[in-house]
Amino acid sequence: MTAPIKAELRHRMSGRIRVALEHPLPSRDALETLAGTLSAARNVEEVEIRPRSGSLIVRHRGAYEDVSRALARAGLHIEVKEHPAGPADPIEQTLSRLSTADAVLQRVTNGRIDIWSAGFSALVGAGLIQLARGQVAGPALTLFGQAATLVMARPLRRFLG
Repeated sequence: MTAPIKAELRHRMSGRIRVALEHPLPSRDALETLAGTLSAARNVEEVEIRPRSGSLIVRHRGAYEDVSRALARAGLHIEVKEHPAGPADPIEQTLSRLSTADAVLQRVTNGRIDIWSAGFSALVGAGLIQLARGQVAGPALTLFGQAATLVMARPLRRFLG
């Protein structure tokens, strides 16, 4: 058996954890092998590899403690570090909440809708309502402009990676 791969728990919510892998990162093949092994662990539903951020997303059933033991048996040693509370970072908090909302939305819709698509649809819908009201120059164009901004910014989805 190979040595366990070490990771730090970064985020935990019901049914989902995100861990950051220790550097240097394993090769892409090693990550895919690890993901396959972890996917076979008890109560693990899906393992998503994010090589650019050096993290894994694990979707699971049951209690975190049970899943973490199963992941350890599969070769992933997860360390939980206590981070000292620093000054509040509203941007990071917003990104974290958006990431959580995105994960919930994707889980509820079985991956068919993400937060970007939902936001775009809401802005276009609101723009169409403003057009129907005859509010073309102000509200409608502003809403359509914001929808276009979402489309153009989609590749920059920092909070999702």
